[in-house]
Amino acid sequence: MIQNYLKLTAIVLLGCLSLTLRAQEGLEIGHLFTQYGNKEGVTQVELNGEILASYHMETYKSLVFEDVTPYAPEIEDCLEDAVRSLQVRKRQVVNRSGTLQSVYLQLTNVQRKGKKLRRYLLFKRGKGTLATLIYIEGSLSEKELMDMLYKR
Repeated sequence: MIQNYLKLTAIVLLGCLSLTLRAQEGLEIGHLFTQYGNKEGVTQVELNGEILASYHMETYKSLVFEDVTPYAPEIEDCLEDAVRSLQVRKRQVVNRSGTLQSVYLQLTNVQRKGKKLRRYLLFKRGKGTLATLIYIEGSLSEKELMDMLYKR
């Protein structure tokens, strides 16, 4: 009985892990969410249910770093890897005095459950050492994403 429970638990955990990894398939950035999501000074947000549907999204994950300094080199490497992977359809990068300030990447579309989904990867430094990394998948257009991000 206990052995069956352990097998079932292992299968469920592997399934959950594969869903997390699939969301950022082909991208190194995916491991940042699992590696840093529970670190002190990092806030992870994952949306689900009706709120996702209301914004035409299937996946929304973000990491907010109170002090991005120790994480910045790895984040930048992962963003560069996304560009090198040839999965980027559109990009905008802002550097100030040699420091990466913001990145907007529209990635190649993926097919899931018969739906064509758009993917976006965003990074932005805020005041001081604050920074946010966001991964989004859904049917939302670039205009809908910009309206959502800059709505006041």
